[in-house]
Amino acid sequence: MKPSANYQSNFASHGLRRQMQTGIFSERIRILIWILMFFANMCFHLARRSFSAVKGVLKPNCSSNYSSSGWEPFNGPYGNTYLGVTDSSFLFTYAVFMYLSGYIADRVNTRYFLVIGMVGSGLGSILLGVAYFANIHVLYYFILVQLGTGAAQAMGWPAVMAVMGRWFGKQRRGLIMGVWNMHTSIGNILGTVIPSIWATCDGPWGWSFVVPGFIIIGVSVPVFLLLVPGPEDVGLCPPTHQTKQESIPLINEEVVSCKKVKPLGPFKTLMIPGVIEYSLSLFFIKLVSYTFLFWLPFYITTGNHGYIGKTKISARLSDWLATTFDVGGIIGTIVIGGFSDLLKVRSVLVVSSLVLAAPLLFLYRHFSNVHISLSVVLLIISGATVNGPYGVIATAVSSDLATDPQLVGNDNAKATVAAIIDGTGSLGAVIGPLIAGAISEYSWNDTFYILMASCLISALFLSRLLIVDIMSCYRMRHKNQRQVNIRIAAQE
Repeated sequence: MKPSANYQSNFASHGLRRQMQTGIFSERIRILIWILMFFANMCFHLARRSFSAVKGVLKPNCSSNYSSSGWEPFNGPYGNTYLGVTDSSFLFTYAVFMYLSGYIADRVNTRYFLVIGMVGSGLGSILLGVAYFANIHVLYYFILVQLGTGAAQAMGWPAVMAVMGRWFGKQRRGLIMGVWNMHTSIGNILGTVIPSIWATCDGPWGWSFVVPGFIIIGVSVPVFLLLVPGPEDVGLCPPTHQTKQESIPLINEEVVSCKKVKPLGPFKTLMIPGVIEYSLSLFFIKLVSYTFLFWLPFYITTGNHGYIGKTKISARLSDWLATTFDVGGIIGTIVIGGFSDLLKVRSVLVVSSLVLAAPLLFLYRHFSNVHISLSVVLLIISGATVNGPYGVIATAVSSDLATDPQLVGNDNAKATVAAIIDGTGSLGAVIGPLIAGAISEYSWNDTFYILMASCLISALFLSRLLIVDIMSCYRMRHKNQRQVNIRIAAQE
């Protein structure tokens, strides 16, 4: 018996209504995920920046009596080296555990994994602040706390990238991830501004660690209560990555078709085209970025004998000036991410930016002491050319590689890809601050020359991908031109 026309019409209307309801529900969940992951990773950066903001207090340049202020053991003759070792203790465990975290995050409940990392990071920050209130002057205490904090911080990025990759498709990913990646620079800015409230000579700098610690623990509560790790957890299918338009099937169709794929092993993930090149490139980018992250406020305070022009630079002013580097990072990430979507390639803009960064760092080193306004302009542009490529590689490129055609349907590869790329980059982040701590005792010029060379080496590692992308653009343009000529010939 054939169904009536009314029955068919009602069934179609009901199916369309369910489809529209599913689409609205999916969009609302995506907005929630975007906001939660933005604030979660912002807090990770906020908490890790505090030590950088307090360096000028631990080893100050605010008294002619060198030993009467500061905090032992950092205010002694090897203070810079001790500060560098403390930084590298954090970054070493961060880099090592990043690889392990990516492997684990693909195989456990991402919500629990992320929350544990946030709470652990908060406790580590609080323990650093306890050193002030408990009058602790033992170097090993700071090193041990930083080792534990680095392991907890490493749980954040792979988990966040796994969640973002599961919820957002490839369309306009460069712009979406570029805007979302503002959390990095905003977290760095807040991680400088908030601690600077107490980071004054002989001030109660312990609060500079305690307050950020409680902030990240507080944000972990809504993440624990509201985070949905993946679309399949609420009966939806992951976004498509290989088609231009994303269709939203009916709920009952999604439940049937959504299948979890076995996570990819680290070695197979490493063999995805582009993973090795971008990983090595990010190694040198993060060497530069994290040297600025951990040492820029200290350099502004001491690098030019405590003056810019005729202005005496206090620890608080240096913290505020250092935030302009992160403002440039926000601009660079959005611009490079957005234009890379238009060009359909990432490497062209990334390489161009890195090549431009080297002479800009040279200009900053030799002319930043002329006037504060010139120093700010150079920091913003330098931040855009260094942190812009860093943000694009760490977000959009990682997600692009995780949705390579050979991995269609394997959304579980995202955390592993993100961990390999960012983990390799974090090894560079270990070396950069350590080199700065050792060499800056004798020469800031040599420190900047190493940073300039690192920018150029980073660009060099992407040369093969640059050639491939340029040839791809040329072939695409030639193909489009040929199609236009065929249409013109047909009309004639």
